[in-house]
Amino acid sequence: MKKRFILIAMAVAAALSVQAQQSGELAALQQQLNELSAKIAQLEKANAEKTVVAEQAVQLENANAAKIAQIEQDNAKKTWSLEQLQAEGKKNLAGAWANDIKLKGDIRARYENVDVSNAAAKDQKDRQRIRVRLGAYGKINEEADFGIRLATGNGKPTSRTSSNQTLDDSGSQKGIYLDQAYVDWHPELLGGAHAFLGKMPQPWLAAGSGLVWDTDLNPEGVSVTYEKQLMPFKLMANAGSFVFKDNVGDDIQLWSGQLAGEKKIGDTTLTLGMSDYYFANAEQGNLTGAIGATSANTPGTGFNLVEGFGSYGFNVFKVPVLLNGQYVVNVDAASDDDTAYLAGITLGKAKDKGTWEIGYSWRDIGKDAVVAGLNDSDFAGETWTGCYGHRFNGKYQIAKNLAADLAYILSTDYKGRDANTLQADLNFKF
Repeated sequence: MKKRFILIAMAVAAALSVQAQQSGELAALQQQLNELSAKIAQLEKANAEKTVVAEQAVQLENANAAKIAQIEQDNAKKTWSLEQLQAEGKKNLAGAWANDIKLKGDIRARYENVDVSNAAAKDQKDRQRIRVRLGAYGKINEEADFGIRLATGNGKPTSRTSSNQTLDDSGSQKGIYLDQAYVDWHPELLGGAHAFLGKMPQPWLAAGSGLVWDTDLNPEGVSVTYEKQLMPFKLMANAGSFVFKDNVGDDIQLWSGQLAGEKKIGDTTLTLGMSDYYFANAEQGNLTGAIGATSANTPGTGFNLVEGFGSYGFNVFKVPVLLNGQYVVNVDAASDDDTAYLAGITLGKAKDKGTWEIGYSWRDIGKDAVVAGLNDSDFAGETWTGCYGHRFNGKYQIAKNLAADLAYILSTDYKGRDANTLQADLNFKF
């Protein structure tokens, strides 16, 4: 019995030993499995990270490709736009230049009554008249400008000093003529200098009085003007050569020169100057007859007009006052009646809406003092020279670019006839 017990105990111990051995092996195997699972998890994590990086790389590559495509598309558009702009620029170059042209003009409606004593019925006038002027002005380049102006007129020799058209002839059409066409060259190197070529505005100073030149006259030829502010005054000068009659044997040509100075002291302005107007070949060509004027000028007289002029502007109780005067002598006159003079005063200045001015002047013009047919055509019933008298005038600025003018002239001509002239104007500017 005891022997059997011992055998059983030994069998149990062996079994336990085997079981213990198997448990150790299972623990080791479990540990290996755990390590393998951890390695697998690491590998899966690494693979997942690599997948994310790969996806990000693909997304970045796609984004870069989209940006490159957008840039190429934008560049294509810019290239097309630049080519289009260049083409349009070439196409519209003339149009862009034309956009710099400015249009200016005026329309004047006038009532006029002229009563001449002891004169024929044709010299008595009671009429309505109109004047229209339209000009285009622009830049040729940085140193040259141009001007072209059309104006009403009748095409007769007397139209050089008048753009008026009388409203008559049963509503007939009115003539339009070339009034100005000139180029103004003003080189930057000669600051203050202008050279005019063509049919131009009057370059002369003190021309607004009408004693020597009618304000509607636009001379034809070439002139040079110069202005320079010096210390302590402003220098003004001009010179020119103008054709007045061509192909009449020796051409009748005007050579002119002026020199003046302007001095400002406070609110006062003093201007003094002198002029010389020499008409070459006036004697041979009979200047007055050549330009189609009937007047008191001695036939065949020469003309070399030496002029002195001046003005003085100041304020009285804030009202502008201007005193002006001119004296002219024709040193080539065929008679002793060779001088002309004018003295005038103007109060106020019609410029802004509601402003006004009134003026008075006296003039005496010897029969050979100036060229008849070129000076004021409204004075003394259009007899030009050998006359004297008064001129009263007023102006009121109704609104911007709209003014009312009134003038009354009392004069006596070389035939001893008295003339009363009334002119009432409405002036529209644009």
